[in-house]
Amino acid sequence: MRVKLVYPAWPRLRQQTPFILPPLGLAVVAGLTPPGHEVSLADENARPVDLDDHPDIVGIGAMLTCQLKRAFEIADRYRAKGVPVVLGGVAATCVADEARLHADAVVLGEAEGLWPRILADVSQGKLSAVYQRKEFASGLEIPSPRRDLLAGDEYSYRGLRMVDLVETARGCGLGCFPCVVGGFSGRGFRPRDLGAVAAELAAIPNDRIYVVDNALQQDETHERAVFSALKAAGKRWVGHCVSASPELALLAADCGCWYVYQAVVSLSDEFRRKAAVFHDHGIGVEATVLLGVDSHGPDIFRRMVDYLLEADVEIAEFTVQTPFPGTRLFDELKAAGRLLHQDWSRYNADEVVFQPARMTPQQLEEGCQWAWREFYGSDPQRARMARLLRRVLPGGTGYGEERV
Repeated sequence: MRVKLVYPAWPRLRQQTPFILPPLGLAVVAGLTPPGHEVSLADENARPVDLDDHPDIVGIGAMLTCQLKRAFEIADRYRAKGVPVVLGGVAATCVADEARLHADAVVLGEAEGLWPRILADVSQGKLSAVYQRKEFASGLEIPSPRRDLLAGDEYSYRGLRMVDLVETARGCGLGCFPCVVGGFSGRGFRPRDLGAVAAELAAIPNDRIYVVDNALQQDETHERAVFSALKAAGKRWVGHCVSASPELALLAADCGCWYVYQAVVSLSDEFRRKAAVFHDHGIGVEATVLLGVDSHGPDIFRRMVDYLLEADVEIAEFTVQTPFPGTRLFDELKAAGRLLHQDWSRYNADEVVFQPARMTPQQLEEGCQWAWREFYGSDPQRARMARLLRRVLPGGTGYGEERV
């Protein structure tokens, strides 16, 4: 069969430097596809998708809530031509009843163990409406992705391939209140086979890697093993929720850690401590800032910018709190009558879709945009990113020289 996998377009944050990360999830689905099928992958974020073709089956992956509207449009277009459509991904799972209105089948949760059966059912004309595992996939079931389908230069920024994505484990037990991962991937920690991860790393020609695990720090034994694999492969890498002890930070730096993402919700001493530890070991810090939690008033924007400048973080990304469906936050705000609407295309972490506790929606949205401008006012975002990138290019400055 001709199998077409589609990743719908989604809007970037208004002030975010534009570059595109390859859709790892659909490449993994392609890796699950049995031999004998012709598989293509169309990423609408990278280039326009041909919707006039007629494959034997279309699989659409909606990871983000703000992709749902476009995912449904694409699904409706193919179904009108009689092409069977399967919808899956985190966002589609969280609005399953709505997704079923636009698809012949919906995959709830992970595709491992399901996708080959779906293809067999399509070929026999007996596709079910819903497919769902009884348990989460084990780490041994997670295949290597079909990276050959992600080899285009559309994943480069100004002619340079930025990062290739690698997953070493699933599940997150941190339980952060605005996050949907625990519900979709579970709270249990499920590491992949490290031999398979090491082989995957060695096969990637790019030496810049993004370890997409939700929280490497969950399991120190696994974290150390991943560090060893990265060092053996000679990669420079970024990740989030990396352990911030001096010992683990030293190991991370030694195996090529370039910079880490660190979530920021409050002006805590803990974040400042972590940033200092990473900086002491030559690791950059990108603050992913969440604005609009109930404790935030109109003064948070100035205070947050000053706090981040004092912490000397290299990059900051400012987002508004967004109650994504499938989270406890969504249920609580909906029950309290604080949701402004359920236009999923606007659940993008850039627009305000709920009534904040201590300011107006307009104050929150305008304050978030002001924070972007103020943080980068005297040192533009592109200049900061260029300095960060130069650390890992051949002949680059390195961390210490740059910050003198």
